[in-house]
Amino acid sequence: SELLVGEQLSEDMIRSGGALLLALDKLNVITKAAFWLLSPGERTWRYVLVSPEVRTVGPKALYRKVTTASKRLPADVKHLPTTDVAALDDRAELYMLLRTAIATGPTGVNGIRFTQNVINGHKIDDAYIYRMT
Repeated sequence: SELLVGEQLSEDMIRSGGALLLALDKLNVITKAAFWLLSPGERTWRYVLVSPEVRTVGPKALYRKVTTASKRLPADVKHLPTTDVAALDDRAELYMLLRTAIATGPTGVNGIRFTQNVINGHKIDDAYIYRMT
């Protein structure tokens, strides 16, 4: 079943995001960051993946890998629609900004809630971070 993404960050969204990241790791996708981010204007969540592959092979290739990884998720994990995924390269301003404040290891899945913070004058309303390297 597909995941319903809305204004509230649900337990299903948290589980799906972590499971997708692990599935991408098994496909050897280089993922420098993975996190949910609340879009302030729309008040909806986006699952953000940061990878140098966006720059080298393009975002469509990464979206294809997300689709492949989604098919490998356990049956009890809801699938994340690619329309709710944002692919950024590792030079993106948002990624560079967040990594100045948060760092995790390069592997595994963490769960860091980052709410109502300001980094270098930029407000981050809400984020849930699995990986930030």
